[in-house]
Amino acid sequence: MKKIFSYAMLLLCGTFAFTACSDDNESNPTLVQPTSFSLFEPAVGDASVDLQRSQTVQLTWTIPTFTDFGAPVVPTYVVQLSPTGKFTKEYDSEQKDNSGADYITLEQTFSGTSADISTETIDQILQTMLAWDDATDVPAVQPVTFRAIASIRDASFRDYYPITSSNTVTINTVPYFILNVPPLVWYMVGNNIGSASWSNDATGVGLGLIPLLPSGDEEYDTATGTGVISYTGYMIAGTQFKFILTPGSWDSQLNYTNVKDPDTNLISDEDGDNHNIGIKADGYYTIKINTKSQEVTVEAYDKTPKTFSSMSMPGGYNEWSMDNHMTACEVTSGVNHIWMAQFAPAEDGEMKFAANDAWDDNWGAEAFPYGTGVGGGANIPYVAGSYTVFLNDITGQYYFIANPTEE
Repeated sequence: MKKIFSYAMLLLCGTFAFTACSDDNESNPTLVQPTSFSLFEPAVGDASVDLQRSQTVQLTWTIPTFTDFGAPVVPTYVVQLSPTGKFTKEYDSEQKDNSGADYITLEQTFSGTSADISTETIDQILQTMLAWDDATDVPAVQPVTFRAIASIRDASFRDYYPITSSNTVTINTVPYFILNVPPLVWYMVGNNIGSASWSNDATGVGLGLIPLLPSGDEEYDTATGTGVISYTGYMIAGTQFKFILTPGSWDSQLNYTNVKDPDTNLISDEDGDNHNIGIKADGYYTIKINTKSQEVTVEAYDKTPKTFSSMSMPGGYNEWSMDNHMTACEVTSGVNHIWMAQFAPAEDGEMKFAANDAWDDNWGAEAFPYGTGVGGGANIPYVAGSYTVFLNDITGQYYFIANPTEE
């Protein structure tokens, strides 16, 4: 199945687990194919869910029986969504022509019996599948049908037993038009990432979780936010890392198995079933993820970049002062090139990044909320709001990531 819409907004509970018998004898359970399992009606009842003003829709279901006498086999689940309720042709983001596609599979997997699905994710999917070009295309009410799919997967996340589909449930939604989906972000986590070893905490962005950033030289799907994101920085031999999509969750991961044409002189497949990416030599690396195909590349970076003791964000909001300092993210490696700051301007304006409390090294570009700043470049135009800002001082990549707001 082709799966897309792996948004950070899709919050899924549970962690992956797998147990099954390796051979069949009188003392071991036998795998059987369940015919169905039950997806319950969401608690919204007959009311229409306002996708812009609410946050999530919760789905819950029963556990299908995969053995002849109920032995504990934990299936993997995915959720599918259809604006027509037919589920006859799956939407494939890699195809230019999706004519007749009437359902989509959300990328996240999980092993619990409930899922909180972001209403923003639902709206993005509807806008993409129904090809809304502007607000006039958006209906007042749009039915949305869900179903859950259960399967048994091996350590490489491959289905090796027939999948089982639940019943369907339908809710009415009040959709809205999304002007532009920002680039999708994945985060690195490991024992050489940030200041917190292997700390995947929902509040740990910039600490144990370092985002790969979009580039002004790349194009991103305005409906899905997918495209190529990257990180360039220093890494230490003997350390390991992988990627996660949603801070605080291990459900959606990318690892060594996702690396395209791995250079075994640079990296190794580590930690058994976890397939962490192991670093084999000290040095600078450029790591890229194509978030559409979920392919990873790891290459050596053959330059020795300049390092800085501090980074500021001078701009119109503070009369171009150097007093707003960013935080160094990469404390563990001892070599920092990633900077982070909270930024909440009350009005639109312009700003730049500047190192060491001076203008000798500064970065700017005429792009917002992301871009690739160049030395002595143009002022960056910003929009009033609340952001977590990241800068890579090697590449000049920056991203003003909008902070979530409570309705």
